[in-house]
Amino acid sequence: MEVIKNKIFFLILCLALVVGCKKDASIYDISEKNATHNKTALKVLNEHSKNAQSFETCIIRSSSTYQQVGGKTQRFALDITIQKDQSILLDIRFLGFPVAKALINPDKVQYYDKINKVYFDGDFSILSQWLGAEVNFNRLQNIFLGQVLDSYIQTKDLKSSVDQGLHKLSSLEQSSISSTYYFEDKNSLLKKEEIVEHENDRNIVISYDSYKKIGKYTTPNQINILAQQEKVINLDIRYDKVSFNEQINLHYKVPKGYTRITLN
Repeated sequence: MEVIKNKIFFLILCLALVVGCKKDASIYDISEKNATHNKTALKVLNEHSKNAQSFETCIIRSSSTYQQVGGKTQRFALDITIQKDQSILLDIRFLGFPVAKALINPDKVQYYDKINKVYFDGDFSILSQWLGAEVNFNRLQNIFLGQVLDSYIQTKDLKSSVDQGLHKLSSLEQSSISSTYYFEDKNSLLKKEEIVEHENDRNIVISYDSYKKIGKYTTPNQINILAQQEKVINLDIRYDKVSFNEQINLHYKVPKGYTRITLN
């Protein structure tokens, strides 16, 4: 009898392990393909737009690193909560403890810093200063979703070519701002984009290593942002878990006693 019980227990344990280790078939890395023949800018962008997300909410749990060149590397957890086209909440934690929070709406940027007990309430100029390029709500949302910074690009202003296995779209004429985009061939997934502001002597390079399919949704696995202006900063965001259309909490309230700061 004891032997039978042991066999039954062993069988249940094995089944539990098999079920527990089984991967969700609806989540998988997306295969990519090198470009060998040139496509028009219109065709590349039309194919890229098919990856655009139609959802109500998105929650991204990520592990991030931040470094100013010559400075220390800082590691932290970053939770990104998106209510499509309306709000983005950023929650930063260090060693499990909340250290900062930001609420971004189409017309306002707010954040508070628990370490220095300060808060900011203003426009997007603070994000533009940090990232080294003009940023608005739509651009920031597109960065997190792996879409080109500007949703509506005039294809007549771009020339297309193949560069190191990627479709390269670049500005036809040198102006105060030039843009370059790189896409893989199979699904026109964005691999890299570079925005250069010549007059302000600053630029930003946003790179995407790979992408994942979560049900019908496409998301980056990792984002790297390299911003160069007076200082060079490197921000790396690795997506640990992404979910769509769940209930979200966009609670934001500045703790009492914090000092308001302004942008210099």
